[in-house]
Amino acid sequence: METKYEKQSIDRFTFIKEEMLNILKDNNVKTLGQLSKKKRTDLKDLGFEHNDIDKIDIELQLLGMGLKNN
Repeated sequence: METKYEKQSIDRFTFIKEEMLNILKDNNVKTLGQLSKKKRTDLKDLGFEHNDIDKIDIELQLLGMGLKNN
Protein backbone atom coordinates (compact mmCIF):
# COMPACT_ATOMS: atom_id res chain seq x y z
CA MET A 1 0.00 0.00 0.00
CA GLU A 2 1.39 3.35 -1.04
CA THR A 3 1.30 6.18 1.47
CA LYS A 4 0.79 9.81 0.56
CA TYR A 5 4.35 10.50 1.67
CA GLU A 6 6.21 8.10 -0.64
CA LYS A 7 6.66 10.66 -3.42
CA GLN A 8 7.78 13.45 -1.08
CA SER A 9 11.39 14.59 -1.26
CA ILE A 10 13.93 13.40 1.27
CA ASP A 11 14.57 17.11 1.86
CA ARG A 12 11.50 16.90 4.15
CA PHE A 13 13.79 15.23 6.72
CA THR A 14 15.52 18.39 7.86
CA PHE A 15 17.37 16.51 10.62
CA ILE A 16 19.55 14.81 7.98
CA LYS A 17 22.73 16.77 7.35
CA GLU A 18 22.98 18.39 3.90
CA GLU A 19 26.09 16.34 3.14
CA MET A 20 24.23 13.09 3.82
CA LEU A 21 21.21 14.22 1.78
CA ASN A 22 23.55 14.81 -1.14
CA ILE A 23 25.03 11.32 -0.73
CA LEU A 24 21.52 9.85 -0.85
CA LYS A 25 20.66 11.90 -3.95
CA ASP A 26 23.92 10.85 -5.62
CA ASN A 27 22.81 7.25 -5.02
CA ASN A 28 19.43 7.88 -6.67
CA VAL A 29 17.45 8.18 -3.41
CA LYS A 30 15.36 11.30 -3.85
CA THR A 31 11.99 10.40 -2.31
CA LEU A 32 10.86 9.00 1.03
CA GLY A 33 9.52 5.97 -0.83
CA GLN A 34 12.95 5.24 -2.30
CA LEU A 35 14.50 5.75 1.12
CA SER A 36 12.06 3.28 2.70
CA LYS A 37 13.24 0.59 0.27
CA LYS A 38 16.76 0.80 1.74
CA LYS A 39 18.06 -1.51 4.45
CA ARG A 40 19.88 -0.29 7.54
CA THR A 41 23.06 -1.84 6.12
CA ASP A 42 22.63 0.12 2.88
CA LEU A 43 22.60 3.38 4.82
CA LYS A 44 25.55 2.29 6.94
CA ASP A 45 27.50 1.54 3.75
CA LEU A 46 26.77 5.10 2.58
CA GLY A 47 28.34 6.49 5.76
CA PHE A 48 25.34 7.02 8.01
CA GLU A 49 25.89 6.54 11.72
CA HIS A 50 23.73 4.24 13.85
CA ASN A 51 21.88 7.13 15.54
CA ASP A 52 21.07 8.75 12.19
CA ILE A 53 19.75 5.45 10.82
CA ASP A 54 17.55 5.03 13.91
CA LYS A 55 16.15 8.55 13.46
CA ILE A 56 15.42 7.93 9.79
CA ASP A 57 13.67 4.64 10.54
CA ILE A 58 11.55 6.19 13.31
CA GLU A 59 10.53 9.14 11.15
CA LEU A 60 9.61 6.82 8.28
CA GLN A 61 7.56 4.67 10.66
CA LEU A 62 5.68 7.75 11.85
CA LEU A 63 4.70 8.29 8.21
CA GLY A 64 3.52 4.68 7.82
CA MET A 65 6.70 3.39 6.19
CA GLY A 66 10.07 2.34 7.64
CA LEU A 67 13.36 0.96 6.44
CA LYS A 68 13.32 -2.40 4.69
CA ASN A 69 14.07 -5.36 6.95
CA ASN A 70 17.51 -6.92 6.52
